[in-house]
Amino acid sequence: MQFQKISGLIAATFSPFDKGDKLNLDLIPKYKKMLVSNQVKGAFICGTTGESSSTSVEEKTQLIQKWALQQEDDFKVIAMVSGTNQSEGIFLAKEANKAGIYGISVNAPYYFKTATVRQLVDFIKPIAAAAPNQALYFYHIPVLTNVNLDMLEFLEIAGNEIENFAGIKYTHNDLMEFNRCLRFKDGKYDVLWGWDETCLAGLAMGAKGAVGSTYNFAAPLYNRIFEEFERGDFENARALQELSIDFISLYAKFGGAATGKAIMNIIGFDCGSFRAPIKRLDVSEIHSLKILLEELGVFEYTAKVPQG
Repeated sequence: MQFQKISGLIAATFSPFDKGDKLNLDLIPKYKKMLVSNQVKGAFICGTTGESSSTSVEEKTQLIQKWALQQEDDFKVIAMVSGTNQSEGIFLAKEANKAGIYGISVNAPYYFKTATVRQLVDFIKPIAAAAPNQALYFYHIPVLTNVNLDMLEFLEIAGNEIENFAGIKYTHNDLMEFNRCLRFKDGKYDVLWGWDETCLAGLAMGAKGAVGSTYNFAAPLYNRIFEEFERGDFENARALQELSIDFISLYAKFGGAATGKAIMNIIGFDCGSFRAPIKRLDVSEIHSLKILLEELGVFEYTAKVPQG
């Protein structure tokens, strides 16, 4: 089975919550409108940014169903359906299949870990089979799963045994392996770059598509990086990437992942806070963050939020 490769930016979306930490599903149509208006090509839902490990199966099902209504030919929805529980992955893959979204994604189990590529493929196969019409992407993120297997071997085995296997969401810093994955079998598979702060490095190694959390609020910045790279203006592309590095470096100061949702709030798109155990920013911290972002000049490149 052959799937169209993705080019451009896919936003790893936040799961929107209300003030009581309940899903705010009504916000999703506006969310999609904002992404499209900022030239984002799709949504990667229920992933790390979407707090997959902090949301229930029922909540993930609701997110899949609601985001499925936003899918169009030029706006693809991909849902991460697995964590450490294969049966839940199968259930959510079936829901994704019924909803008719473009693709599903599966990460390596991060509690009882897979020690070999063979084990990993065997874990994924029944999940993939539950969504036979969807493109299946493996979500390679060793920094969180602590599973760092040979992705060339994975492409070989998964490509032979999983009919709807499409490629890899590659969130790792091994640029040599990433490039080799792109060139594997004459570029047969879709390998999406997943590290926002080194997006330019991914482009230099051959990436055409990228998935990231900061594309939610800074898509104009990354679209410019793509444009400058294609134009051959590497000096300007590097300067823009350095801005990305500088504002992402602020995450450590303000408590990590929660910083992203705080920036969404600052630009005028409130999708709530992260759930425990992620730190929440208080009003004074958000104010301090805004000042630092202003000093960097980030708001020149942040997303425009549609009215209404």
